[in-house]
Amino acid sequence: MPEHTPNTFSADGLTWTDASLWQQFAALADADPQALAVVAADGRHWSRGEMRAMAEAAQNALLAAGVQPHDRVMLQGCKNTSVLAAALGISAVGAVICPYTPDLGAAERRVLDERLGHVAVFDDSVGEPVPGLPGLHLSTRERNLAGEVDERNARTALIGFTSGTTGVPKGVMHSPTAMNYAVRACEWVAGLTPGDPILGLMPWGSAPGFTFTAHFSLALGHPLVIVDRWDPLETLKIIDAHGCRWGICVPTNLVSMVEVARSGKWSKPSPLKALGVGGGTMTPELIRAARELLGIPALRMFGMSECMGHASTHPGDALDRLCHSDGKSFPGTRDEAFDTERRMLPRGERGQAGVKGPSLFIGYCRGLGDQEYNLTPDGYFLTGDEIICDPDGSLKVVGRIKDQIIRGGYNIDPAEVEAALLSHPAIAMASVVAVPEARLGEQACAVCKIRDGHRAPTLEDVKSHLATIGLSKKKWPEHLIVVEDLAYTTTGKVDKKRLSRLVVSELQLG
Repeated sequence: MPEHTPNTFSADGLTWTDASLWQQFAALADADPQALAVVAADGRHWSRGEMRAMAEAAQNALLAAGVQPHDRVMLQGCKNTSVLAAALGISAVGAVICPYTPDLGAAERRVLDERLGHVAVFDDSVGEPVPGLPGLHLSTRERNLAGEVDERNARTALIGFTSGTTGVPKGVMHSPTAMNYAVRACEWVAGLTPGDPILGLMPWGSAPGFTFTAHFSLALGHPLVIVDRWDPLETLKIIDAHGCRWGICVPTNLVSMVEVARSGKWSKPSPLKALGVGGGTMTPELIRAARELLGIPALRMFGMSECMGHASTHPGDALDRLCHSDGKSFPGTRDEAFDTERRMLPRGERGQAGVKGPSLFIGYCRGLGDQEYNLTPDGYFLTGDEIICDPDGSLKVVGRIKDQIIRGGYNIDPAEVEAALLSHPAIAMASVVAVPEARLGEQACAVCKIRDGHRAPTLEDVKSHLATIGLSKKKWPEHLIVVEDLAYTTTGKVDKKRLSRLVVSELQLG
């Protein structure tokens, strides 16, 4: 495939290109092959030159298998250097990287095998071992010559998978331009300088997880410090030992690290310039505790698989703003609130979030979510979140439409109740889910994890606390279940579907 000459784009001082992952990494490796590229989970240091040699081995294996430009290649997202090299090799061929979680369910895998149209798979066990890439195997699939080719493949660098409302995974198609914009914007937000190491905490089996760790590091030249097994104390030690300056995580990760500090097991200030946090409820108390106990500027980030990381607070913002705002849109991006008729609302009114900007995805793969593509007439993607946009452009995510509990016609926002529950001194984690009720339709159940050293509150204790802080009685949960830990998705978000099933079983409602 002829070498593409990258185009450069800019908005409000931020610049990015449409160069491929391979083009960017190869240029960095040419400039300094001895520079540190990756610190593996076992502590081994890998240079850019070593990673390039492994990537070329992956490229050669793909070419020998007949993989062509714009083909789709599935990549099992195990967190090791062989997988990083395979991603580079896929990009070098000009094919599309399709990362998937190692614990992908059999039913979802069958759907992808039937509908994705991929021609090859890298994983840790099936197929032929790839010379030069320890632990990695390559298998091929018969090319469907009779099928219609998706012309969008020529613009696609990555397809990430996320849950769909119909139970079928959504295949989220991203261009290199969108990925480059997203990581450049985060680099700008954090104030990173060349060579600053970044923390590789998020799983690689999703579009944001891959982009904000693997792509961020390999494209921009920031050494990636891999964390494979989640342990909050060990992660704090890794951040400190390697001087990590940026990372991205979900609230559950930050809660666990703060709890380690509260226990007295860790007291050193973190070298992180910023830690982007998204994918769940972030309370002001958590943000303050992260700053006070760990020295971590935790940034509330707004993004999703379809439009990765498009708004954020900044490390230099006042503490009150860090605690109560989701920041402003990245340069070149617009976030607005829309009503139920998909009309843009005036600033200050609550409505469904719509986003438009350089990190917006191309679309969903055919047969993998394309029926859920939801654009306004003027090109804003409706996210399903509820936001309020202030006149100065600041925004606050205030809920999630599909998570709302409707009790007797009254809408309850679980995020608001969860934030109230988390202000209770004994509650470390909380999720509020709907349970069926014959007369009212739905009721609310609080599922809570208790802080070490604290007695679990009763439901009456919880209601008393909610009354004290002024939460409307209409929003109080009717049920309380205390658990050892919440259920999580592979990306670390609270898994409300699993919690709902648990609650129905525990309350004997099924």
